Amino acid sequence: MNEPDPDRNPLPESDVPWQVRVARSRAFAWLEMCRPATGSWLLFSSALMVLTAAEGSLEWGLPFQYGAMVVAFTYAAALLGNALDAEIDSASRLMRPIPAGKVTIRASLVAAAIPFALGVAIGFAADWRVGVIGLAMLAASALYSVAWRGSLLGFLAFALIGVLLPVGAIQLADEALSSAHLFWVIPIGALTGMATFMIYKLPDFEIDDFDGARSILHWLGIDTAISMTWAVLAAALALSAASINLSGGNLAWLLGPLLYFIIAGLFCIWMLMRRVSEVRLRLQRWLVVIPMPLLLIGWLGAAASA
Repeated sequence: MNEPDPDRNPLPESDVPWQVRVARSRAFAWLEMCRPATGSWLLFSSALMVLTAAEGSLEWGLPFQYGAMVVAFTYAAALLGNALDAEIDSASRLMRPIPAGKVTIRASLVAAAIPFALGVAIGFAADWRVGVIGLAMLAASALYSVAWRGSLLGFLAFALIGVLLPVGAIQLADEALSSAHLFWVIPIGALTGMATFMIYKLPDFEIDDFDGARSILHWLGIDTAISMTWAVLAAALALSAASINLSGGNLAWLLGPLLYFIIAGLFCIWMLMRRVSEVRLRLQRWLVVIPMPLLLIGWLGAAASA
């Protein structure tokens, strides 16, 4: 007996589970494109960077102002990135809103203008230099989508953002950090951004393996890429502690981030030594990428205490 064809006899809309209806809706597609989880993570991270850079001695609204600017530019970058990546996604990520036909490229680009304008208004209202830093972070994200997504240079966009994010917090906090500390923020931020890129991209190693795409992870190979990722993270941790020891500051600020990364790192390494799988790589992503700003937050607090 032939099974019923769901395409010929679809269920009435009223009989479709509400979870499925929500997942199919255009509103959910727009939400998926904006990546609110990433925005929320960056909101609190960037606000805490301002707070720790100023040691809490500033107008209470400034951390949220910086966080709001970062989130606005994050949403603009997400919408712009979805539009610019539509051709690549049509070959490997058909479930995404634009390849799935739920949102058009034109609509995504037009919608990106709203958070872009909001980010510019918030940033330049706070400090014109902070506004320029926000635009530079957005430009780095756009450059990644346009030219560096399938290139060995892809990690440079994340490295640049890793430097600019704490620099913007220092500028808004108006904290006169010593020139020695300001020098250290460049390598520490760059290594942290690079480690974030590598850990975040590891679970998508196979999906990103499209024709012509040779990111640093593909060049290294999956096994070497995992160990190199942890080597970069270890270098960022060691450099942050060494810089405070050399330039002055309270190392106690770094004890929390260091302890977390040691425990999480040992667990992830143990887990991946048993067998590398997509599920375990995704678990590693959540365990390490989400608290990654803790390193920069702790370093800013330690440097400001000097």
